[in-house]
Amino acid sequence: MFRLTLRLALFPLIVISAALFLVRAQPYDNQNVRAFLLPDDCSVPCFMGIQPGVTTPQQALNQLRSTKLISYVGISEALETVAWFGDKTSSSLMDDSQIQALFYDRDKVSSIRLYTRIRLGDLLLELDRMDKPKIAIRQTGPYNSYNIDLYYLGKGYVLNATVNCHGFWTQPTSLILGESPSFIQSQARITSLNNAKHLIATTCRRRKEA
Repeated sequence: MFRLTLRLALFPLIVISAALFLVRAQPYDNQNVRAFLLPDDCSVPCFMGIQPGVTTPQQALNQLRSTKLISYVGISEALETVAWFGDKTSSSLMDDSQIQALFYDRDKVSSIRLYTRIRLGDLLLELDRMDKPKIAIRQTGPYNSYNIDLYYLGKGYVLNATVNCHGFWTQPTSLILGESPSFIQSQARITSLNNAKHLIATTCRRRKEA
């Protein structure tokens, strides 16, 4: 009786295991994320046809105001900033609770800051073709828990996510297109992704044991 029960249980277990294997074996494909980060219609760095170092502030303003993806656009000439809110019904990739912005210097856009709902792990999967990317890390508040600002330094763009002991791959990511923030070289520690993960895991383990 026991052998019969074992045989009956073994078959569905094999079927379930095979199904899980096939699911995991499928190549990762997310066209929306790839198109957002690596658009085909203009060279990176680029957002909605706006290219840092190429596009003028007026061209960027016209582009943003001409699309239904944007609900409000404002400009501060004193701060050399164009800010906007995304349309809450238009995209699940952008974080519509945050103010998106671009910055310009005289007659050219210098950088664009975008807040997204895309998880860090999903974006890094789209960038796995890059060999040994540079990672910058620095501790950030609140300091009652161990939080690290992680910056993935790409060519013409920077991915940024605040990771901690409770979340790494699933943290939402912001994207900086164009000029990298100056503090990255002066205040952050440059390392590899594996070293960053190891440092965070080790520190979290020590804090838990303390």
